[in-house]
Amino acid sequence: ACRTGAATNIIYGLALGYKSAIVPVFVVAFIVFGAHSLAGFYGISLAALGMLATLATCLSIDVYGPVCDNAGGIAEMCELHPSVREKTDALDAAGNTTAAIGKGFAIGSACLVGLALFGAFVTRLNDTGAKVTVDLLDPLTFAGLLVGSMLPYWFSAMTMKSVGKAANEMVIEIKRQFDANPNLLIPNHPDRPDYDTCIKISTDASLQEMIAPGALVMLSPVLCGVCFGTRCVTGLLAGAIASSVQMAISSSNTGGAWDNAKKYISKGAMDAVIGEEEPETVDNTGKVQTKKSQIFKAAVTGDTVGDPLKDTSGPALNIMMKLMAIISVVFAELFMAVNQGGGLIGPYVAAAPKVATAAELLLMNTVAMPAAAPAVVGSAVAGPTTIFAVFVGGALLGMGALAAGQRAAKPSASTIKSVSLTEPLLVARAAGIESTPFQGAARPAAC
Repeated sequence: ACRTGAATNIIYGLALGYKSAIVPVFVVAFIVFGAHSLAGFYGISLAALGMLATLATCLSIDVYGPVCDNAGGIAEMCELHPSVREKTDALDAAGNTTAAIGKGFAIGSACLVGLALFGAFVTRLNDTGAKVTVDLLDPLTFAGLLVGSMLPYWFSAMTMKSVGKAANEMVIEIKRQFDANPNLLIPNHPDRPDYDTCIKISTDASLQEMIAPGALVMLSPVLCGVCFGTRCVTGLLAGAIASSVQMAISSSNTGGAWDNAKKYISKGAMDAVIGEEEPETVDNTGKVQTKKSQIFKAAVTGDTVGDPLKDTSGPALNIMMKLMAIISVVFAELFMAVNQGGGLIGPYVAAAPKVATAAELLLMNTVAMPAAAPAVVGSAVAGPTTIFAVFVGGALLGMGALAAGQRAAKPSASTIKSVSLTEPLLVARAAGIESTPFQGAARPAAC
């Protein structure tokens, strides 16, 4: 994929990551179904404990990759023979594979632990005297499900943006040092860079930038339970667990694939292709300068994008699944204390309709209830006027959101004027300035 540029490399990497979630999700689903069929939520807890029993092995294979990566960095800074770097790169590539296996175990166990804690949350609510069931047809539960499915994307966006901000500050600092002291670019010069400032940027960002994502994970179930009640929390947890598992798997495997692609190219596996497609990278001795080729640069771009995915967002989603569930268990009594689990909006929202069970329906048929008796007790049927009003309101809301999105994406008149005056016509059109007048030759008449 790198032969045709960074864009196709990123597309193939994303597709590989999404595809890699298929088999693990089926395996986890089979484990959940089997364990629950045999021993209920206790069986799911035992399954999670069984996966966590391999913790020592997972830690060993997970740490293997960073150790090899650091060894390669030390070898390069000490200016050792290039063959040493080649060996560390090969070990690091194997470390990425082992790390992916370890992350798979961690993600699977986090899903099972989150699901077991979800069951504990519902059980604790029932222990307070309330009869809580998870009904996806309930509007509050389904709304919480949608919000919970969105939270992993919000959380990942915050963590990746934090990595981008820290990287941007690091690049600016390094450029400042090069501009202030050009001797740093001279090999074997006695002047040394200011490493302490760069280390401070990384450590400060790693602590400060995690405040907002941590608050998002911890406050979401609390605010949801206090404001909207326990029904919304059950949907929130279900959506967060289901979405986090798949996103964590795809993020980890996507980043690992891009990293291995870069190492595969850097060790010279594609030198023949590079020499054929980019003759300018071949020096006078006939050796291909791999790192000067566009193929290698495309691989580096993919690796740069994949690092925050596999090292930040992916592993952090495991913590998100478990932390949201345990916080919900801890604050279950608080949720029930607010309008008996209805939340602050409880007095303004109709109670969930009671759904007749199979036994109740059988009893209804036994006492000769009419065949058209509704299965939902206490629910009101909306009239045609209400249905039409809801339909029109939803259509207007959708069209308004579309218009607002298009207006936000459209550049202002001042931007169009400034860009069209300062940039060539084709550049302005490439930037999306459609209102720039076309001043080329007249188009020939169609044949």
